Order: sequence, then C-alpha cells, then structure tokens
Amino acid sequence: MYRLLIVDDLPIIVEGLVELFEQNGHLPLETVTAYSGEEALEVLSSRRIDIVLSDIKMPGIEGIELLREIKSQWPACKVIFLTGYNDFEYAKSALTYGGFDYILKVESDDKIVQAVQRAVAKIEEEQDQANMIVRAQSKMRQALPSLQKDYIWGLLQGKHVAEIQLDRMFRELDIPLDASLPAYLLIGRLDAWKETFTAPDKALLCYAMQNIGDEMLSAQVRCFSVVFELSKVAWLIQPKSCAEPGGAEWLKAHRYASGILESVQANCRKLLGLSVSFLLASETTDWGALSDRFHSVKYALSLGHGLFNEVILTDKDLPRGQSAESAGVGRDSFYHARVQLLMSCLENNHREQFDQLYAELTSVWNDPAAAHERKVELYHSLSAVFLFCIQQNRDAGEYVNTQLDLDKLFRYDEAMSWPELVQYYRQMADCFFEWNAQRGTELPAELVHKVHGYIDENIASDISLTALADYVSLNPSYLSRLYKQITGVGLSKYVNDYRNMKAKEMLLNTSMKVSEVAAALGYNSALAFIRFFKKQNDMTPQDFRSARSQPAGPGQ
Repeated sequence: MYRLLIVDDLPIIVEGLVELFEQNGHLPLETVTAYSGEEALEVLSSRRIDIVLSDIKMPGIEGIELLREIKSQWPACKVIFLTGYNDFEYAKSALTYGGFDYILKVESDDKIVQAVQRAVAKIEEEQDQANMIVRAQSKMRQALPSLQKDYIWGLLQGKHVAEIQLDRMFRELDIPLDASLPAYLLIGRLDAWKETFTAPDKALLCYAMQNIGDEMLSAQVRCFSVVFELSKVAWLIQPKSCAEPGGAEWLKAHRYASGILESVQANCRKLLGLSVSFLLASETTDWGALSDRFHSVKYALSLGHGLFNEVILTDKDLPRGQSAESAGVGRDSFYHARVQLLMSCLENNHREQFDQLYAELTSVWNDPAAAHERKVELYHSLSAVFLFCIQQNRDAGEYVNTQLDLDKLFRYDEAMSWPELVQYYRQMADCFFEWNAQRGTELPAELVHKVHGYIDENIASDISLTALADYVSLNPSYLSRLYKQITGVGLSKYVNDYRNMKAKEMLLNTSMKVSEVAAALGYNSALAFIRFFKKQNDMTPQDFRSARSQPAGPGQ
C-alpha cells in the first residue's frame, strides 16, 4: 500500500480527488489530505508519504519551495503538480528540481489517475532495483572472503599486477593493506596431525589457527592471511600507520609480530591441542617480488619439518646454505607456479599475458650462467604444458601437428640450440592462438543456436547472463559482447523479445490465466509480467487478448 497526499487550498477539489481514487480501487493507495502547503509539511513530518498530488499555486508555500521541502524529508517521494495554463512553464521547471510530473487542470480525471499509476510503477521499479542491489551486496559480502583469498593467492603464486590496479583491487575487495607499501611475510605451520583426523578436521583446525593469529596480530599491525596446503597459513603484515618503509614503525611492527607469535603458539596448544611453528621474513618484500619470497620462506620452514616442532624463526636464523635461494628450491617453486600460469593463459586464449610469462620463463635459456639441468627441466615443463593442451583439445592438436613436428615434444634433442627451442615453443603457441582465432570465426552460428536453445528450454526460469555464460563456457561480459557482435541485437533484448512472442502465443492460443502465463515465462508475480507486457506492446495482456479475440466487423 502506498500513501498518497492530496494538497489543495480548495476543499471541493481535495474531496473530488479523494473520491476519484476511491473509485479506482485497483490502485494500492491510502489517501491523506492537506489544505495548504504548511499543513502538507506537517503531514510529511509525521509519516512517510510516497506520492504527493498538489496544486502548484496556493497561498503561502507553493510549487518549487514545497517540492524542496518534500525532497529533503522523503527523497523517493513522487510529486505531481496540478497546474493551469498560466503556470505551465513554472510547472515544467519544477521537473528539473525533482518533480515527477505535472498535469493541466483542464485535463480529464483519467490523466490524473494515469499519472499516479506511473508514479506507483516507478516506485515499484525503484524498490525492485533497491532490493536487487541489496541482494547483490549481500552476495558480494558472502563471496568477499573467497575473492580476497583468491586474489592474494594469485600474488603469492606470481601473478604480475600494476601498482595502480593493485590499489584498486585492494580497495574493491576491502583488503586491509596498502598496495603502495611493501609487506612482511609470515608463514605458520601446524606441525603434526593425529592419525584419526579427517580432511575436514584438518581444514577446521587450520582455519582456527588462522583466526587465532589474525586476532592477535591485528591488535597492533595490519595483516591479511591465506590458508594453503591444508596445514599452513601465510600472513602479510604492515604497520597500522602508513610510514615510510625501513623506518621505526616498520621495525616496531616486525618486533611485535615476532614477539606475539609465542602467545599464538600457546593459544593453539591450549585451544587446539596442536603445536605450531612460524617463520617470519626478516625484511619487507615488494609486491612484484612476493612470489619469490613466499616460495623461499615456505621452503625454509619445511627444512626442519619432522625434526623440530613449535619453533619461531626468521630466515636469518637458518644455517648458511639452507636458504631456499641457495638450495634453488624456492626458485623451482616459483618457476613451476609460472608454468601453471602459462598453461592457463594458453587454455584461455590470453595471448598478451602468455607472451610476458613466456619471455620471463625462457630467459633462463639465454642465460650462460644458468645450470644446464635447469634449462632441461624447463624444456620438460613446457613440453608437458603443450602435451596437456593437445590432449585436452585434439582438434587443436591436429592443427598444430600440420604446422610443426610434435616429435620434439617427446624427446630432448641436444642438437637444438636454446634459441631454437625458444622459437619452436613460440611457434607452437602461435599455432594454438591461430587455431583459437579460426575457431572463433567458425562458431557464431553454433553459439547463437546453443544460446537460443537454452533460452527456449529455460524460459520458465530466471534466465541470467551468468547462467547462459556457464552453459556455453564463456565469460558473461564476453558472451554479451560476442552475441551482439554476431547478431546485431543485445542478448537482453532478444530474451525480452522472445518472452514477448511466447506471451502472445499463450494469450491467443491457450485459455491460461495471466498469472499462469507469467509463471510459465519466469515471472515471480503477475504484476511484473503485466508491466513488462505493457511496456513491450502499449497494452495490458488482458487488452491484447480481448482485442485479438473479438470477431472482425463488416467490411473488415
């Protein structure tokens, strides 16, 4: 029910308008009256008003002044002015200040009712939009922890991001770190499990360790943490103040983190019954070098696994020769993470990122100081990437086989120089990207057919762009652009046109009620369907059915 305030200094007009809306009982309205601008403001201050229907010229407060007062108290209120010819331009100007509509007093009662109907429809539309935004915000809040973890995990695995993009993503994902500053890296490890622990048990205990660490660290520093490998947690730590790196605030933050870890261990022992070990990096790390440091610290913590438990170390505490860098293992992990990213780029047709990663990885083949074993290892890793992609997509593999000798993937040829290998894999990647491009030109008809088939089969459901994109295995925004590029029609317009066509068929060819047609077309309410149909056809479903069912007159 919506509250309509009728305002006019002539009681006969107010009473006539009240009677008019009582006669139109289909409108969900409760009428309230006022006989001056001042009285209207008193009503507005005591209760919510959804629609105001007011004379634009009254003694005292009038027109735009009244409109401003209404909008200051009820911004969503729809204000409709009744005006004479002399005030026509004044009424038009009121729309620029937030008025909803104006009606000449000489116009029929139907015009007044229609204006209020439009106001009701607009309020319902705004409420639907507001509810949609609230639902989206709720889903975003629910998904935020997962999105945060995925983004930080990508950085730990070597994803390169420009600082300006990093800052934007930190703000959008509400990550409590400063993207313009480096961070200390801390890794914690649950030292041992009982044999009776299941995978869910382990996950629960690891998250419990994470929560204990988060709570105690965040008392004095900014931090963000990620669980990985079921038994480890990585924390990124910064001072709470945005101080210059290397200053007293950073040393203080490092000392606090190092000192509080003993309390974290004690709480884990007391509350979880488990021992925990930590390794804290002694220096800060820039975001671009985070993956290297992550694999280095992770490796360093693993050196004594099984030999010592419940320790707190920094990377400076390790014996000489036992750092990840000297052992080469941290670097290996870094390369393996990059190889996985490279394969993802190849599978998803991300050529620019592939080119960047490929150049970084194969730089080892142009480095005279790099060990021969490392170069051969990279050869095997890249061969595995391309063999996997060929196995996953045999059509692409057949195309690549027509362009290159695939035997080189199966055996290492010492006669080939490293630059020749760089060129060989580069050509193979080019073949994959070329095949994807050719396939893209062959698929439009098939894609459109699949999309239209899905819409037809799921017309009774809420057909979303996300669901369609999942069905055809494409990114939603890419599907939207591609469909319009192929057909010249927006996807949402096609869905609306198709629903409209099916609605007409059902109204003409069946005896289904309007509410049943609405449900069959995926609408949760008949009112929403009626609004949609009227917008598409300038008439209600009932009017459409009546007009088409009447027999033609003589001469027609």
